[in-house]
Amino acid sequence: MNRTKVLSSYLNLLRTEKKVFHNDKRALEHVMNLTRIQFRENQNEADNTKINEMISHANAVSDFLTNDLIQGVRKDEKTIQLKFDENTKSYQQYEFVNDQPPQRKKRGKIQIDDEPTTCCGGGCGKPMLSNNSEKSTCS
Repeated sequence: MNRTKVLSSYLNLLRTEKKVFHNDKRALEHVMNLTRIQFRENQNEADNTKINEMISHANAVSDFLTNDLIQGVRKDEKTIQLKFDENTKSYQQYEFVNDQPPQRKKRGKIQIDDEPTTCCGGGCGKPMLSNNSEKSTCS
């Protein structure tokens, strides 16, 4: 009896994954591989309570994917459209536009002149003399 329950939950989960991720091949392959790996790792489990827990977990995951998962599809650089399935609990179409924080502006390189044109940096603004015999001092 447990074998039929396990196979039924396994096949149900795989069908749900195919239905939910049919447009996203990379996600579909990843999720199906995870499901296969987890079922294979636990195929030799003999404890009936653990088996029933795992079956209920697989059924809960299948229900979550069917009823609660919302997928986002990028329409352009700043817009993501959320796609709801007809089984999703809150069936509405939402669209997020410009919801990402603004990107920092890149600063250009600061140009340093070979010869300073103002004083030593003290803030007086007096021009530096080109000959080194006289020093400019801030007052």
